[in-house]
Amino acid sequence: FYFAMAMASALTFIPAAIPFDSSPGVTVAEAAAAPDADLTNLRDDSATSIAALSADKPLFLNFWASWCPPCVGEMPHIDAMYQKYGDRVNFAAVSIDGSTDDAKSFTQGRGADLQLPFYYGDEMAISQAYHIDAIPISMMIAPGGEIIAQHLGGMTEEELDAFISAAL
Repeated sequence: FYFAMAMASALTFIPAAIPFDSSPGVTVAEAAAAPDADLTNLRDDSATSIAALSADKPLFLNFWASWCPPCVGEMPHIDAMYQKYGDRVNFAAVSIDGSTDDAKSFTQGRGADLQLPFYYGDEMAISQAYHIDAIPISMMIAPGGEIIAQHLGGMTEEELDAFISAAL
């Protein structure tokens, strides 16, 4: 199932609860509330939530999995944006791996040099709440919890910069 999600990363993602324009690539959402979810940091087991992370600053929210090549491939670019915008934007890379151990192995292995905050939560509930049919998928959530943009598929550093800066 999730392999199919990774392979479909080039498709346009249109969840039923969030209307979007028809332009390819980056899509801009009409204001739609971001579903809340409890998250646990993969490195230090600290607890937070999507609502807490988007309360006072915009939130860059990325859904990924350790077995997904486009997901893993964009992580260094997301980390570069975290270094650039981390004082003005909160970041959350949320694993939807079926196993927390797989996600933790990534953060201790290939992702060990990345400073980006990595989280996990109830993978099935998060996937359903956000209508995740393919990954990677990134969203910008405005302070207060409104989804204002999303992008399906991996992004280059330049694409990420444009995606994040447009929300500031």
